[in-house]
Amino acid sequence: MNIKQLLGLPDLLDVKRIICVQPHPDDNEVGAAGTLRELALRGVEIVYITVTDGSASGSTGASTPEEIIRIRESEKQAAGQLLGVTKQINLGFPDMGGYSEDDVLKKLIPIIRDEKPDMLMTVDPWMPYEAHPDHIKTGKAVATAMLFAANRIRFPEGDPHDVPQIAFYATSHPNTFIDVTAQWETKLASILAHKSQFDNAEWPMLRMYFEHQAAQLHSKLIQEQEPVQAPAGFAEAFKVLAAQQLHFFPAALYS
Repeated sequence: MNIKQLLGLPDLLDVKRIICVQPHPDDNEVGAAGTLRELALRGVEIVYITVTDGSASGSTGASTPEEIIRIRESEKQAAGQLLGVTKQINLGFPDMGGYSEDDVLKKLIPIIRDEKPDMLMTVDPWMPYEAHPDHIKTGKAVATAMLFAANRIRFPEGDPHDVPQIAFYATSHPNTFIDVTAQWETKLASILAHKSQFDNAEWPMLRMYFEHQAAQLHSKLIQEQEPVQAPAGFAEAFKVLAAQQLHFFPAALYS
């Protein structure tokens, strides 16, 4: 049974308004920049929400948290402009801070109700071996927000909004592959816009890793579409689920 077809849900590239929630200022670029650029070119409104201030980064060269935050905010804005992001929203939690998943949830619900997206995007908090607390808290809070943005009892303020789909990047169980070959150089440029994180001696190795990973995903995409030899390219992978698959739905892992 194909839940998306049963519910009449659009494919990822056919949504009209998407909220992308990232734990840190560079996660959306690393995980989904090619797809986001393609969405922007199709006229999709893209809202970024950044959960933490990035102040735990030790690679900016700055000596104070305030200066680190300023640098990372500037880099985030530059990356967003390259991709065509419509709006940027900061939740302002301290990087690696003691905030809770519920703290994030309470801030996400009003934004989702105001922006009214037809898809959410975030990191996959259930990726095996994911140990970063910011990633785990962010991913789980976004998934919970998807379930409760329409709930008047738990969150009575504002107009409820149903979000029909969510796309997780950095996932070990993808079910959706997006060809980003045409947007690959823009993706790399958007990552490099975060100069404090990537413009260093490790970049050639990281670029090689990103390209190898994306080439492997592209080969899976081609195999699904046509089992013949096809030109090499790059792809990004997502676990796309309907809201109904986020509660009491064991088969979601295999969807």
